[in-house]
Amino acid sequence: MLRKKQTLRLFAKDITGDIVKDRQEVTVNWRKGQLVLDEPTFNGGQDIGPDPFTTVLSGLVGCTLTTLRMYIKRKGWDITDIHCSVNMIQQAEPFKTMIYRTLSFGQPVSDAQKERLLWIAVNCPVARLLQGEINIDTHLSEDPTVPAGLGDYPPSDDASADATENYTPQ
Repeated sequence: MLRKKQTLRLFAKDITGDIVKDRQEVTVNWRKGQLVLDEPTFNGGQDIGPDPFTTVLSGLVGCTLTTLRMYIKRKGWDITDIHCSVNMIQQAEPFKTMIYRTLSFGQPVSDAQKERLLWIAVNCPVARLLQGEINIDTHLSEDPTVPAGLGDYPPSDDASADATENYTPQ
């Protein structure tokens, strides 16, 4: 059976964020919860939540570990403890970002298992997202209830219309 390639929105409801006057902290709203992002004190924040870069890398850690857990469980392997550490560097000219990730296991793992677990980690959904081509389509709107990808400015073009034509606000 062949699957038809589709362009789908990942979330039924947009992830939103708000910032208020004279504060660095951002309240992010997702499905049924909230998350506070903040800058470290050296960047003008109060460090009461992760900064945006930490959040991106945390998503990679979370996806890596949950993807590995699902795979290990499906295989019936006795690997109970997994540790993932990540960090990144940015090069200024030419602009380039390098993310480093290391995995370790609390139990002995065979070479065959290591090879397969490495492949699973490299191909977890967030790693694939970060390694793939990413374009950010940004619009302005006077209405905060307008869905992501829509707005008053810039004027709509064919590419934006194609990306949002099947989108139904929730």
